[in-house]
Amino acid sequence: MTNSNFGPLSGEALRAQQNEEVQELHRQLAEKDRVFENYRKTRGGLEVFFRRVVDSISPITPLPKLYVPESGKKKTEVAMVGEIADSHMGAEQKGEEIEGFNDFNPLICERRNMGFAYSMVDYANTLRASYKIHELHILMLGDLISGDIHQELLITNAFPSPVQVVRAAMVHAKQIAILAPHFEKIIVHFVSEDNHARLTKKPQSGEAGLNSMNYLVGKLLEAYIQKHTNVEFNIYPMLEKVISVNQMQYLITHGHQIRGWMGYPWYNAERKVGKETITRMRLVLEDPSKIHELGFHKMVHAHFHTNLDHPLWSCCASVQGTTAYDHKDGRYSEPGQPAWLVHPKYGEFARTNFRLKFYDEMAIE
Repeated sequence: MTNSNFGPLSGEALRAQQNEEVQELHRQLAEKDRVFENYRKTRGGLEVFFRRVVDSISPITPLPKLYVPESGKKKTEVAMVGEIADSHMGAEQKGEEIEGFNDFNPLICERRNMGFAYSMVDYANTLRASYKIHELHILMLGDLISGDIHQELLITNAFPSPVQVVRAAMVHAKQIAILAPHFEKIIVHFVSEDNHARLTKKPQSGEAGLNSMNYLVGKLLEAYIQKHTNVEFNIYPMLEKVISVNQMQYLITHGHQIRGWMGYPWYNAERKVGKETITRMRLVLEDPSKIHELGFHKMVHAHFHTNLDHPLWSCCASVQGTTAYDHKDGRYSEPGQPAWLVHPKYGEFARTNFRLKFYDEMAIE
């Protein structure tokens, strides 16, 4: 080893430098140990806090059952699917700021979500003239709160993230309580990893589904509806999950890992599906028993606030609708949420995007 100014180091100087480097390495390792220990303590504290909050909740009393399955009629049994995402509870958007394209606040958020629940009930009752619809799958795909991930949101949100979590859980619990009497069984698929509810400045990968305010939304929501015996609630603390609906395999995810800017990223959605297909095909070829765990027919996501349907993927509109961020780039995002049916042989059909702006003046009890 040499000194750039004075040539080769002496043996004593070399030992001294190495000793300093070893000491610095020990210091860095000790600092990492402290960071890790603090993280463990913080995470443990959050888990204790979550449990205490959940234990303090009074579950919603179920409404009387209203749906009686038909008997004796030859109708095909199909499953119904409703997608709920991008509610952004806590966000505010004044209409006069964006030429009247959209108004949004916590009350409108609740009205639109309640309206969607009633629309799904009407939708199911109408299509029961032709099909048996006993089962409803609800895909809850994230961004249910506005969060505090940008400085702008800290200024413009109606209230802080913890309040957003409680309000979001209450609103979506009421949605499920409205739907429950109209189906024999409801299965909720709740993906907790998203982007607006994260607790880190930048998106993380490991444990992102747990280190998220949306995970708490899911746990509170589960506690609120625990008395609804016909509701099965599944929380997936992960980026994506394959679920089965009446023989149809869906890869569900929030969609923030699909790269795009100010519009729907068509190419990157295709690329995402292709990469997932190849990766999963390799694993299934090695172990065919994993076909129903990893294989999928279609990816269903949210995040881009756009209602689109493609044979290999679909994206839903948002509850929030157009914001100042959209408006500055000439983008209109109509508030909406979709529902569709799944036939055991022919797959999905009858997709409807329910336009939620009609419920902005809805009376809420």
